[in-house]
Amino acid sequence: MSDLKAVFARVDALTRMYQRRDVTASMVRAVRKGDFDDVAPGIFPEDWPRPVVANLVDVMARDYAAKLAPLPAVNCTASSSLNEKAKAFADKRTKIANNYLSSSKLAPQMPDAADSFNCYGLLALSVEPDFDEKMPRIRVEDGASIYPVWNRNMQTVAYAKVYYRDHLSLVADYPELERKLMQNKGAIRDEKIKVIKYQDTKQCVVYLPECGNEVIESYANIMGRCTLVAVPRPNGNGTFSGHIAGAYDDLIWPQLARNEFQILAMEAADKAVRAPIVVPPDVTDIAFGPDATVRTSNPAGVQRLRVDVPPASFQAMEWLREDMQLGGMSPESRTGQQSASVITGRGVQALMDGYSTQIAQSQEMVKFALEQVIDLCFRMDEKLWPNVAKEVRGQDSGVPFKVTYTPAKDIDHDYTVDVQYGFLAGLDANRALVYVLQAQGAGLLSRDFAMRQFPANINVAEEAKKIELERMRDSLIQALSATGQSLPQLIANGQDPSPIVRAIAAVTDSIKKGKPIEQVIVEVFAPPPPPAPAGSAPGAPTSLDAGPGGSAAGAAGGSPSDLKQNIATEGPNGRPDLQMLFAGLTGTGQPNLQAGVSRMNPVAGQ
Repeated sequence: MSDLKAVFARVDALTRMYQRRDVTASMVRAVRKGDFDDVAPGIFPEDWPRPVVANLVDVMARDYAAKLAPLPAVNCTASSSLNEKAKAFADKRTKIANNYLSSSKLAPQMPDAADSFNCYGLLALSVEPDFDEKMPRIRVEDGASIYPVWNRNMQTVAYAKVYYRDHLSLVADYPELERKLMQNKGAIRDEKIKVIKYQDTKQCVVYLPECGNEVIESYANIMGRCTLVAVPRPNGNGTFSGHIAGAYDDLIWPQLARNEFQILAMEAADKAVRAPIVVPPDVTDIAFGPDATVRTSNPAGVQRLRVDVPPASFQAMEWLREDMQLGGMSPESRTGQQSASVITGRGVQALMDGYSTQIAQSQEMVKFALEQVIDLCFRMDEKLWPNVAKEVRGQDSGVPFKVTYTPAKDIDHDYTVDVQYGFLAGLDANRALVYVLQAQGAGLLSRDFAMRQFPANINVAEEAKKIELERMRDSLIQALSATGQSLPQLIANGQDPSPIVRAIAAVTDSIKKGKPIEQVIVEVFAPPPPPAPAGSAPGAPTSLDAGPGGSAAGAAGGSPSDLKQNIATEGPNGRPDLQMLFAGLTGTGQPNLQAGVSRMNPVAGQ
């Protein structure tokens, strides 16, 4: 009981510490929903009960979240790039790590995570065990309802989460609460009940604060560490000091002022249109409606009463809009509107520089959070299901794969992971591509490093193997094509081109059947078996197999293997076989058309 009292006291202290953040976050949330009167009661007149201007805070927040939402590339780096076993170990862990993200459906959750980070100042990701599938799951939490505690190493060591649950669903999960809730009907507000979850490195407690701190769950934290990762937005006051601030905290009142100016401008326009008519004294009756006629001896005196709207009011509205875009680091080009003086790509990029640097900075914080989250997933998988064999299915660079792994064996206490947006983060796609290609062409970067910097979810090791395979296949195709291009020269020299024609036709036919090019080349261009000498009986020793002294090899002065090769490659009239002539290729892929003849005389005693 004393531990529970300590938990209740700590949660109260946390809510008091983050009280200012709660007030600001609730105001930002109300403005984004268009509920301006929740922030400034009475701001709407009776004729205009809702906002009449574009909600720039919400537009900028959604645009920023869409830019920050794409997931980075996740790879596990091998301890040695020369050790094939280490590379295979890292490659399997890469597939496991990416499976954590895909099976948790993190990609569709990332817009909310990015929105919470930018708008409310906190990115919160929790890791929960799925005992049905025996897998860890990643969940995105609402940053405005999380009250974290960090240590000096920027790790989340404790947190409190305040949220509201539907009355019926809460009773369905905890039937024993129904009587308690009936006794505390004041705790049910709009069918919602306030729930607080607290977790640190030792325990987890879930309770209802408005029902006498009724505890509905309490258990030990067997992981030994907090299973939530909270990363605050940099704010200039010490990022992990406990001060949380969103990007639009200072834009609440400018948004309300724009709405107020717009309403006044519309009222002024309405009064100008509906202004009374000024007529000379001799007019006693005034007709209204289309084509109405007013008879007077002074027609020049008939006019509308002028209601002038000061031009400065419209200028003030424009200043407010520009100031909000400046404060939200959202350049005008993000909305598709640009100044007429900006006519070059260089000028547009100059406008986007501040926005790009903000995105790059935010990506570094998201990267820091994902590294910790995947580390937690590895630890939880190995801790809870160490010897359970699991099958991972997914797509790697667009190619489906299936891997079976056992956490104790295939994770083996190695929780490191490399999360990369790349040093190209913040650059537009065209500049990023030119930058990395120029650096690689100058020899400043390796292909492996350049691939790891791309903001795309690819398996670098697997992609490198595919590239090498494609190059080898291309070289085989080029060699075969070069051999076919030599046919006119063969015909001009009076040589028989039919073996090459048949070989190319056989390769084409096999490729149609779906065989890989490397297998086809090996089958088609396999050397023919050596022919048996004419008149020899099966199984009888031939002159080629005879030993020294009176053998053909001895008479020729060469070894049996040399003589076999000479006979096997001998064509009509003692000429080399045409196929063997074209079996060799030069280093550039061109066919080697050279043939040599060796003549040797035996020397006594040799």
